[in-house]
Amino acid sequence: MIPISRRLSGLALLALVSASSACGGSDATGPDGEAEQTASVLAHLSVTGDPEATNGATWTYRDTVAGVVYDIAGILLKPAGAGPFPAVVVSHGYGGSAGNYSRNVGTTLRSWGLVVIATNYTHAAGAPLGSPGTTADLGASAANVQRARRLVEILRALSYVDTDRLAAHGHSMGAFVTLALVATHPDLFRAASHTAGGVRVDGVVGAAPTESQGRAVRTPYQLHHGELDAVVSLAADQRFDALLGEQGTAHELRVYPGYGHAEIASDATMLARVREWYGRQGVLR
Repeated sequence: MIPISRRLSGLALLALVSASSACGGSDATGPDGEAEQTASVLAHLSVTGDPEATNGATWTYRDTVAGVVYDIAGILLKPAGAGPFPAVVVSHGYGGSAGNYSRNVGTTLRSWGLVVIATNYTHAAGAPLGSPGTTADLGASAANVQRARRLVEILRALSYVDTDRLAAHGHSMGAFVTLALVATHPDLFRAASHTAGGVRVDGVVGAAPTESQGRAVRTPYQLHHGELDAVVSLAADQRFDALLGEQGTAHELRVYPGYGHAEIASDATMLARVREWYGRQGVLR
């Protein structure tokens, strides 16, 4: 892969994908529909910097698809080489952003051989709101799921990504997005994981996914929660854990004695367990 060292237009990115497609990954010369989709995504995607650099690259994506106006931005990290690599969608919590939480955790995930993509959600701080959604559409809202789902289409358009090996990971409200994403799109991901997440009882208003959404999850899912979390109660993940068991979905709940809400987000033991989980589910080889 040729490092992206300057701001690239969609057409330049398309040329880059075509030049590197022989190395594996998405095939822009495949069926007409797939090629058109790739060209459309790349024409509306602008990447600044080198995804292989220490801090990765930033990107913006602006387009209207099926009546939904997308104005989103985020970060992209990739391992050195042509790939194809597995990839993970990383989702930040309330007051975070793609540029802090997602990049920080994503650096570790990239060291495992994963391409990391993240965007800013409606609950981000220090970033433009973008669209779809408003500041009232927090956590597991339809707008945030749409943003996260669009990241998969961006990954599909990148020649160095193996979209048969996708994972999703998030913290707090980003955990809510992760759960709602895999519940809404059960066939896209091989594995999911989160810290400080869970579900709320149906009929109760909140930013967390509902129990009904939890029942819809079929993606193998690993949950991590601090025992002393006073922001998102451990009971929310215990409720989700029980639902996964009822549905027969492969899952693990790991509880961390003495941990509150923030400590779990980048804990080394948690990350080691996520890496092992992704290996077991075929994301990592």
